[in-house]
Formats: sequence, structure tokens, C-alpha cells
Amino acid sequence: MRLAFVLAATLIAGGCASTTENADNTPVSAGMRDVDQAKMQQVEDVAARRGVRIQWVNPPRKPEQPAGG
Repeated sequence: MRLAFVLAATLIAGGCASTTENADNTPVSAGMRDVDQAKMQQVEDVAARRGVRIQWVNPPRKPEQPAGG
């Protein structure tokens, strides 16, 4: 029983470590590299002026580049 608990805890903790690091050594998940930071900042600026707080659930993504271009 104790072995099963230790094994489960190890697997759960190991799943949280599946991130890559950027130049600032800040962990970033693989899907977060294509987030449109400029769009997010624009929306957050407008929201701040209106007194609204934003919590991103699905942040905007950068448009995909055409395969041939």
C-alpha cells in the first residue's frame, strides 16, 4: 500500500515537470510559445481602463504561417 502511494505521488509530481525553459529560465509549456502577447496586452489595457480584471482561460494564438511561405 505504501509503495503504491509513493509510486502515485512520483508519477503525479513527474507530470508537472514537463515544461521547457525559455531564455529567462522561466518554465513555459510547449503550447504557450505561440500565444499572441501583443493582442493580450491590448485587451488587458482596454479592460484596465474600464475597471475590468481579465483572467485568460484560452489566450489568443498567433496566426499560423502558410506552409509554402
